[in-house]
Amino acid sequence: MIWAVTIVIIVLLFIYPKQTGLLLFILLVGIGIVALIDYLVSYQKEKEQKLVSVAVSYDPSSCSKDSPLSFKIKNDSKKIVNKVSWNIIVTAKGSSSNIVDYESFPSYQGEYSIRPHSESSTPYSTHKILIPGELFSVCYKAPLIREKLPSQNIIWKVINKFSEFQ
Repeated sequence: MIWAVTIVIIVLLFIYPKQTGLLLFILLVGIGIVALIDYLVSYQKEKEQKLVSVAVSYDPSSCSKDSPLSFKIKNDSKKIVNKVSWNIIVTAKGSSSNIVDYESFPSYQGEYSIRPHSESSTPYSTHKILIPGELFSVCYKAPLIREKLPSQNIIWKVINKFSEFQ
């Protein structure tokens, strides 16, 4: 199909060179404007996503032994947040290998989801509405990890955070 459009444009360029050239120029400028607007909207959305932060810590003293992961969610954007979803990775100090047993989520973490999880999924979420500047804390169960390590040698990190705005 693109070849047919190309042939028509070439024929029109030979028959009506000035008009076709002007039409192509206007078309290219229009496409450029649409691309610029799309880029600016995407950039603004990405910037707003970065203004909502989620921090994780292993804290059975302020949470419970059943749900020892403490998540602190902060909305530094100018919009109201309806939902925040995220995942975590766990590494041993001095290592970059993720040791979360994601296959344990469906049975062990059944209340989050019945579908299988991976490093790219977002099994943790909160529907707490966060106004601009609000800080919210919540505790969740910790996933099973593939290695037995003392808690002081484990590093918890939030990944794949996604916020839904009003």
